Amino acid sequence: MVVDVPQLLEMSEDELDTLFRSSGAGEIPVGKTKGAVLVAPGTDVAWPAKRLIYFLVWRGKVFDPQKGDLLNVILPFGVKAVRAKVYKDASWLDQKETIVLDYSKTSRIARKIRDEIREVSPGVYLGLVYWGRNRILHFTLTSKSGAFVPHQVALTLVAQVRSGEVESLKELLETMGGGIANGSVVDLGALDGVHFARFVVLDETTDLRGDPLPASLLYMCDLDVSRERHLGELVDRAGEGLDRIFGHCEGYPEKATREQRLDYLRRHRVKEQAFYVNTVGRTRRQIRREAQLRNRLEDFLDGADDLRRKDGRTVRRAVCDHVEADPSLSWALKPPEGLDLGFRLRELAHLVGVALLTLVLLPLLLLAAPLFLILLRRHERRDQAPHVKAPPGLVQELASLEDHLVHNPFSALGFVKPGFFRRMTLTGVLFAINYVTRHVFNRGNLAGVKTIHFARWVFLDDKRRVIFASNYDGSLESYMDDFIDKIAWGLNIVFSNGYGYPRARWLIADGCRDELAFKDYLRLHQVPTRVWYSAYGQLSAANVKNNERIRAGLTREPTEDWLRAL
Repeated sequence: MVVDVPQLLEMSEDELDTLFRSSGAGEIPVGKTKGAVLVAPGTDVAWPAKRLIYFLVWRGKVFDPQKGDLLNVILPFGVKAVRAKVYKDASWLDQKETIVLDYSKTSRIARKIRDEIREVSPGVYLGLVYWGRNRILHFTLTSKSGAFVPHQVALTLVAQVRSGEVESLKELLETMGGGIANGSVVDLGALDGVHFARFVVLDETTDLRGDPLPASLLYMCDLDVSRERHLGELVDRAGEGLDRIFGHCEGYPEKATREQRLDYLRRHRVKEQAFYVNTVGRTRRQIRREAQLRNRLEDFLDGADDLRRKDGRTVRRAVCDHVEADPSLSWALKPPEGLDLGFRLRELAHLVGVALLTLVLLPLLLLAAPLFLILLRRHERRDQAPHVKAPPGLVQELASLEDHLVHNPFSALGFVKPGFFRRMTLTGVLFAINYVTRHVFNRGNLAGVKTIHFARWVFLDDKRRVIFASNYDGSLESYMDDFIDKIAWGLNIVFSNGYGYPRARWLIADGCRDELAFKDYLRLHQVPTRVWYSAYGQLSAANVKNNERIRAGLTREPTEDWLRAL
């Protein structure tokens, strides 16, 4: 459950206690947190008291994880004072683990005070204040470092599987799902802010030079929360499951502690070379709530026969009145939270900075272009392009894992063509793709393809291999046709650098236009994805966009498009 400070202010003290008991300790906050004292929660006094105390007395806390302590931010000028030690211990309320803020040895003024906090939602902490052993107050802390990030991020973990343990790892993953994650071992659906996630095993093989490549385990997810926040939650909520999975991998500690697990995951993170998000800033919570809104409005309109012959303004007014009268839907009358200013400024700096750098280097790039094109055509003429079909067994296995939901996962692994030229070409291409997906194709349209929710390109094995992973609507056949028909040049510019790809010309021509060879190439290089989680498996990208349009129409002049969306 995701809760925010306004919701906590509206809860009674008993409801706050119940929420505290049902929540895990979470990660200890890092850096600045914004505070709110809950005086008489659930009453008309709560809001004015919160504002008055924030302005005059207490504004929050600043956590220092290196020292294991904090300072309070007090008075209107934001003075940092009143130190407390920070650690995890059993709560006085229910004897379960909590984060303790202990003033007994650090402050003469507050030595009788002990605070306990638990993370009740990503980045939102509910606190109890004790004076001696008497509980006197509730409060909240909101941590920017652990909260939902203002944009989506990708996380990719790669770990080498121990020799002889590949089959046992695959058997374990088979118990976790047959195309759809079933929540066993690691319950991906219980983790906050996850849109999609998957575990994939890459078999042991040899590279194009004949050198051995060990088997690998990959964990990939698309997130609304920071990577650090997700890793901490993964360790806290699924530590034993992680032991069972990553226990098959090299270097994973026996009888791992929490910190050892977290350190292992951090060390095995690899960076994505390019990342695509259907609509930057649209969170999992927004998608689910807007789907709920659509369903509720459909039910309302199905029972309102008198509105069928009314004009658009009358229908909209009736719908808005219905939403206003339902407290569980009143959020829909406000626009979604937009991208924060800091993120937009960083993106603008990246957009302008890369463009200016390209402009500065343009004379050199133009001078180098003829040589690049000569080398490109020489490589393209020499490249091997065998038309190899996937084994029937692989095709059947892949088919058994597909089409369980409205959308599907796609994982394809291939070797980069040998040589420095191809490796650098693909590096440059992926840099360019990442630039345009960040700044151009970030509103539900990847150069004409509108069925992809998320996608990433990741180098593996010192750039000898690359994996492409996406989450797309419909069948694989329609997915491939969509690309061939709308963005064939985009496929060629990336995949023509892969060994065995149908022969391309000038990096963008031919290639996937040999439709049969291209589809066989993709099937051959697909990796079975048994454990795959989707947070909204019955919603296509078009459904998500339509639901967003319905919500937006509640605060705008009604149009024919909006009425049709309803």
